[in-house]
Amino acid sequence: MSPDADNLEAEYSPSSVAKHPAPWYIDEYARRSDATVTALGDRISREAYGPGSDEYVVLARSAATAPLLVFIHGGYWKALSADECSMWAADALDAGFSFASVNYTLAPTATLERIVTQCRAAMDWLFDASGLTPARVVVAGSSAGGHLAAMSTTANPQPTRCFAAVLLSGVFDLRPIVATSVNEPLGLTIPDAVRLSPAHTRITPIPVVRAFVGEEETATFKSQSSTYVDKLRAAGVDATYRVVAGRDHFDLIYDLLTPGTDLGDTTIGLLRG
Repeated sequence: MSPDADNLEAEYSPSSVAKHPAPWYIDEYARRSDATVTALGDRISREAYGPGSDEYVVLARSAATAPLLVFIHGGYWKALSADECSMWAADALDAGFSFASVNYTLAPTATLERIVTQCRAAMDWLFDASGLTPARVVVAGSSAGGHLAAMSTTANPQPTRCFAAVLLSGVFDLRPIVATSVNEPLGLTIPDAVRLSPAHTRITPIPVVRAFVGEEETATFKSQSSTYVDKLRAAGVDATYRVVAGRDHFDLIYDLLTPGTDLGDTTIGLLRG
């Protein structure tokens, strides 16, 4: 590869500046989530939102009208699952919230377009068929999940019923990844990337968007979030961008519902209103 291509590859490799390699974090996510699910027992369950075996949410129900936090996992659309990203369920219930972690079929088994459709279907199921009538819904997503959270809210052609989106280290302009190894399981062309990028999609306004990145991330991930926030604000959305000191691409999510952290206080405040 040329030096420019090498640099692009590194910029879209979060592990290049993280504290640990990505597999270390994936194991940690699974360990934390397994412990949470085991401790909750029958207070948490898998619920199908579609006919496919991968089309389910891991759902912890509080009162039917309690605020709902929805999480969409990352993994560059090719790794992880809802089961490995349910570590916040107990904290949500303790705070009086319901919690749902969205699962979707991974690439290359599914196209990115199919994955987006699945995430939107999961959100519709949570609103219309889950039995929940939440006072407000906040959807959060990390990395590829940040992209999917945006595609389910601010870049969804159908008006969303979510109150807020919390976008963590998202990829909102997919064009640069077409030339990287990230695209190998996706097979995106430039026209595909434009069509499936929140950065190139008409804004569907929602009341609040909060975008966060870790201080220990590449310049490209920071710029992806800051540029998308600029677009949201130009469209009249109450959107902000923040850099969290001491956090990298993978450990930023630990703060999602942790009181006393910038991210945790923000998420809790959005849910409580």
